[in-house]
Amino acid sequence: MTRTKPKLSMPAQRRHFIKGSAALALSPLVTALSACGGDAGSPAAASMSAKDTATNRSLAGRSMTINLTNWIPDLALAYGNAASQSGSQPQASAAQIAVGQTTAVSASNSWGDCTGSFSLTGGDASFAVSYVHPFGSSSTTVTVAPSSGYVSGANAATFSGHDAVANVNLYRGVATSSGAWVAPLALLGTPPRNNCQDFANSMFGSGIRSAAVIQSGYQSTGPDGYVPPADFTGGQLAGFVAQWVQRWVNGASYTTLPGADAQLIDSLSSYVQSAANNGPLTMWVPQITYQAGSNPAVFNLTGYQPFAFADAAGNWNAASISAFLTLLAAGSHLVAISATSDLPAGVSMQAFDTYMGASGLTTAVDIGNSHYTSLLNTTGKYYLSVGSDFAPENCGLILSFLYGRTVNNLLAGSGTYNTFIQLEGWQAGGSHHNADYDTYQQTLWNISTYGASAYSEKRATSIFLAPAGWTPQVYQTTLMMPYVGAYANSNGTPQSWLNTSLVTIPPGAPPLPSRYVAS
Repeated sequence: MTRTKPKLSMPAQRRHFIKGSAALALSPLVTALSACGGDAGSPAAASMSAKDTATNRSLAGRSMTINLTNWIPDLALAYGNAASQSGSQPQASAAQIAVGQTTAVSASNSWGDCTGSFSLTGGDASFAVSYVHPFGSSSTTVTVAPSSGYVSGANAATFSGHDAVANVNLYRGVATSSGAWVAPLALLGTPPRNNCQDFANSMFGSGIRSAAVIQSGYQSTGPDGYVPPADFTGGQLAGFVAQWVQRWVNGASYTTLPGADAQLIDSLSSYVQSAANNGPLTMWVPQITYQAGSNPAVFNLTGYQPFAFADAAGNWNAASISAFLTLLAAGSHLVAISATSDLPAGVSMQAFDTYMGASGLTTAVDIGNSHYTSLLNTTGKYYLSVGSDFAPENCGLILSFLYGRTVNNLLAGSGTYNTFIQLEGWQAGGSHHNADYDTYQQTLWNISTYGASAYSEKRATSIFLAPAGWTPQVYQTTLMMPYVGAYANSNGTPQSWLNTSLVTIPPGAPPLPSRYVAS
């Protein structure tokens, strides 16, 4: 940042710095923070009149307060090992931090850089914090290194301004299958508390979502009729899915969920119940079995199992809803069948993207995805808008819910396309999404924020949401049940994006009917 030399009549600018711990999505983590003071010598500051100088002198200084809260059950933390390389020694408002309590740590320097360190310790837990706060416009960095088994999270990725405040949470971690640690989801606690920001950010720590973790999840169809996901959460996925199910079944009377999650669950429930003119939808899940030793995983597709969302009396089927939301949470690719040519005579169904457009929910345009095209599908939208690789404050768990058309044409009319939905790992455009795509290319499993799934249209294992009277069938050529957007290119030739080496089908599967060949 360009700095303007202050007028000679202006008093020397004071700079105050506080030790900071920031953006601890998972530990150890080093975060670049916006420099706290790059604007102190801006042209606007330099042009202040003498009359304004005294009034604004306090604004020219800089401070940063770091509030550290202990969320480790039955373990108090002690502040210590404070050291400074430049500036004042960091000071804590409380030397002992009981469970649920907070200490504020600060440091300052009027003349130069503010660098130092301190620690919080108790039992086998330790959190080593160091900070470098340059005097100029360079970035401020904060490192928090927990001992094994502990993690931390912050309320923002960067902190700036005259008097910046960072809020940092300290946790005992939850072990994952890879031996890494993620934040415990406080929504599952008693009483429940929203720390979805820290939980979601912790999913992107080292070793949490690697190809090796997904490969360890290769297995046969589970007892529920679907291949269980690779779980990045240390077993917490089932817990929050159960809360989603409670919201779906009990509606607004179940208030545990953050508002953003509750809104989408309500919308999915409403869509499943009312999208078709002949009653609630049914989910059809491919029945697939892993072929031992294959990598990337190859599955044998033998047919489809129906999961009715409601019984004949219109009562919700909690087991089917749980299956649907589990598969959604893990990143499965689901297709809502609404194209007229795919539906039985007399049956109509609203496209999911038009339903979302009329719902009033906040959405954001996807910059492009690879579904149903060899180039770029530009019909996608996300529920909500997450503009960086950091979960926002007070967020819910659903941060990258993508939906789009199986026909790459925003001008396509009603009834001429189907809609896909999928929870991705992160919204496109940043390093999180790109890293997940690299892992996807190694495993060819779809990756969500919280897990990975074998159900992908490119593997011919799309899951379907469809009205009564629509029944999928395994066919030659397309392997999976064809649908508008996934018809054969010609007799015997599948769509170019389908990887036919990833699924086998029974040798007696019927040939593809001509109506499923693109004209």
